[in-house]
Amino acid sequence: MDLEITTQACGDLPVLRLAGRLNNASSQPLQEYVSGPATPGIWDLSALTFLASAGLRVLLAHEQRRRKAGEPATVLVGMQPAVQEVFAITGLSALWRQAASVSEAARLVQGVVAPRVAERRALLPGRWADCLDLGSPSAGILQWQDASWTAASLADLPLAFGRGGLGVRREVAAARPAYFLSLGGLMGLAYADGETDTLDVGEPARRYLRLEHATSFSGDPALALTLQDSFTTGDLATAVAAVTGKGWQGLLAIAPEDSKGSSVSVLLAGPAGINAPGILSLSLPGLDMATLPALASLQTALEGVRSHAGDAISLSDDRTLPPGTRVWVWSVDLPADAKVHTLDTQVPEQAGLYRDETELIVRSLYADCHRVRLAPLTGGFSATTWQVESFDAQGRRLLPTVLKVGPPAMMDREHDAHERYVGPFVLNNASIGLGRAAHGEAVGLRYNFVGVAGDASKLKTLQRRSLDGDDAGVQTLYRTLAEQTLRPWYGQARQESRPLYADHTPLRLFPALPQLAREVLGELMDAATLPCPALGRDLPNPWRFLAEQFPQRAAHSIPCKVAITHGDLNLNNVLVDERDNLYVIDFSETRERSVGSDFARLEPVFLIERESFAEQAQEAAWLRGMQALYGSAGPWHDVPPELPGIPAAHRDFIAQLRQHAADYLGKDCAEEAYLLPVLEWTLPIIFYGNRPLRLRRASTYVAALIVERLLRQGSGRPA
Repeated sequence: MDLEITTQACGDLPVLRLAGRLNNASSQPLQEYVSGPATPGIWDLSALTFLASAGLRVLLAHEQRRRKAGEPATVLVGMQPAVQEVFAITGLSALWRQAASVSEAARLVQGVVAPRVAERRALLPGRWADCLDLGSPSAGILQWQDASWTAASLADLPLAFGRGGLGVRREVAAARPAYFLSLGGLMGLAYADGETDTLDVGEPARRYLRLEHATSFSGDPALALTLQDSFTTGDLATAVAAVTGKGWQGLLAIAPEDSKGSSVSVLLAGPAGINAPGILSLSLPGLDMATLPALASLQTALEGVRSHAGDAISLSDDRTLPPGTRVWVWSVDLPADAKVHTLDTQVPEQAGLYRDETELIVRSLYADCHRVRLAPLTGGFSATTWQVESFDAQGRRLLPTVLKVGPPAMMDREHDAHERYVGPFVLNNASIGLGRAAHGEAVGLRYNFVGVAGDASKLKTLQRRSLDGDDAGVQTLYRTLAEQTLRPWYGQARQESRPLYADHTPLRLFPALPQLAREVLGELMDAATLPCPALGRDLPNPWRFLAEQFPQRAAHSIPCKVAITHGDLNLNNVLVDERDNLYVIDFSETRERSVGSDFARLEPVFLIERESFAEQAQEAAWLRGMQALYGSAGPWHDVPPELPGIPAAHRDFIAQLRQHAADYLGKDCAEEAYLLPVLEWTLPIIFYGNRPLRLRRASTYVAALIVERLLRQGSGRPA
């Protein structure tokens, strides 16, 4: 539901009512609505289900105008827990008055309700405290039990304690665990070896702690105390339980200076008494209690804590709180499971090397969601691309998005290429960048797509479509991709001289390729020629050609048509939905080069990568087909009508690829403009570990046939 803005009346008082979602899009209409000379002093938020930071800025600007005009603070009515949580996390709750109903808000505005005052009570016989009932309906206690080193941002731990570890990766965090105390971005750590530390954390939403177990206090406290006598923490917890009538109490205490100095302590008390991990206390050297605010001002008190926190943090079973201690209490019948109230995400094993980083990236980029599920779309050598199914707090499915996670250098190229080459063009149903996050050794990019039709849209790769047996459909879709989707790139090619050997060296993406190839081929790597028994003759060694001829020819320019090209347009990098809309992903290699490059990229995919012959006779027939293709005396764009050992469907697809390339390059273009990109992606197949060894070895023979044609007919020899 979009934001609905209405004005109602409570007696003579106007009431602004918001219903729906106050997000980035709807904040602008609200800004315009409240920018008039007079705005209501009561805002009914009981039907507001979502509040984003942009909406919070509108409220802040509105409140600043009221204060500047000498008007009293706005009264906010009936905030839902999800909205209340935003106020709590940002620490802005104290800026507004709150009421449970519009009628109560009206009495506040009219000054009928007297301000709440502290009441002195005997919490235990002969021991007293000033008690202020804050009447907060939002007080909550969240628990991460058996968290298995899951990650939580410090924004999810505004007031929390437990046991965890620093580090993006689980094994790093678990190797040096610590008891921790988190106070609004301030974090104290007590390690098992006796070392302690205090960190003042900037940008808590972007900083993560891995948890073994933890407890967090959420929302506003329900009760504030100033102790007039000494209390042990155990006695105080028992007395508070009697006052609140709740089974569980979370206590935050700021104690004045004693023989050990001032301190801030937290504990969780339940029906069985003090609960593990006990009481965590952080020293506050030089804190003057007189500078702290009165009972209810928790946020300002925490600012004082941050400015005086020391490095000494301790864990104990019980401690004595002296007179003058300020205590804030969160009371609940039963602590809530934090997994229900925070982002629920599971990262599959396919995340591999970056599994832990992917978890943090998801938590950063999908913080606006309540539940996230990842399904692998593609997985390359360096990066993994995920289809993301996400849900809001009400369980409603959101539009599908795509997340790509990979190493920083690759992802920086991806981001820059997307900004430079994708954003300014309309590539049919184009992708839209929705955010970037970096954690540890990985970076993630979140994408959405113009044209995705509804939350139930199912995206699959063209590769999946092909493997499902729909080769004819894939061929038709690829024609659409070549002739329509990518025409804004390909259709604007210009004639230019390019150093094609420098443009298409496989060593740019695979610098360790020769070393890896040597593990498969051994001494054959160094020979001038390779014996090919299946063809009954020797072939030029493509690895010698790569090592010697590519450097010699790197500076030699060859005329050809140049355009923006994807650079790695295999079938895994094209998605299709149930309506046959196409979406291109993975732009880390996008730049200007020969306009035939993207078509050439798919030739080794269909001719080599998808083969799986197990017998020598099959390999020999297949190599004869390759010889017929690359040894043909005809133009490079012509495909012989029959290729022995090669499926007819694959032959037809190659013919289509070359026809598209010829349409954009021109049929009189130098052969290198097409054959070098084919060679660029044929040589690396030798270390594709997911392909049979026989096929990986045979890919070198195919590369040799391409080199043979380049040597025989190519124009790339240095003058």
